[in-house]
Amino acid sequence: MSLRALASCILFVALVSLFSSNFSNAFNITKILSNTSDFGSFNNLLTQTGLAETINSRSSLTILALDNGAVGSLQGKSKDEVQRILMNHVILDYIDQNKLKNLPNKTTTMTTLLQASGVAQQGQGFLNVTVSGNDILFGSEVKDSPLAARFVKSVYAEPYNISVLQISQSIVAPGISAPAPYTTLPPPPPSKKAPAPSPMTRKAPPPAPTKGEEDSGNTAAAPGPADSGAPCALGSGAAVAVLMGLVLNFVGL
Repeated sequence: MSLRALASCILFVALVSLFSSNFSNAFNITKILSNTSDFGSFNNLLTQTGLAETINSRSSLTILALDNGAVGSLQGKSKDEVQRILMNHVILDYIDQNKLKNLPNKTTTMTTLLQASGVAQQGQGFLNVTVSGNDILFGSEVKDSPLAARFVKSVYAEPYNISVLQISQSIVAPGISAPAPYTTLPPPPPSKKAPAPSPMTRKAPPPAPTKGEEDSGNTAAAPGPADSGAPCALGSGAAVAVLMGLVLNFVGL
């Protein structure tokens, strides 16, 4: 291979690597938020909960950022609870300040990362965004949830890729503090088996022959000597003959 051809191959590989790197890492939320110290605590929470990595792996997102003062409301909560709350601060669409001010019908519902995670229940993963006078308000889509978070300003915008908007307070959907209940299927009913025979089970003795059976000439097996009270095996005629012999013998004496 000539040197010119080799140089062309190396240049091609370098360009492919460069473009692949640019497309796979279109933005870095940690670097974006580190440009201002106002969002240092929020930035740290995104890293600690693993959400920063998830955000960087996606595209067309809107981050509802909290300044250091507003993050204080999340202190004392568990890592899992903070993660679920901040998932609701990641909208799965590019929304900038201009779009917020021109919402159709002055209100809309937006889908968040919490909904995509599969742990949201009863609308917890959706946000209600409403224009009220000069304010743009955010709140959970769960019924009777207040629209308490207010749009403050646009922090960063990379059109159709990522937008960072500051809001006044965290959005905590009702019931989000408790994880989704784990339900288990009831165990299958036990299979029916025939009862095992008892080792102490004895066969019932055959019924004793009736008098009618004796008179008909049926011969029954003689009982053993231990069978006291068993019926006599001799027929009625033989018994009479034996009795008469004893009487005659007694009379002859």
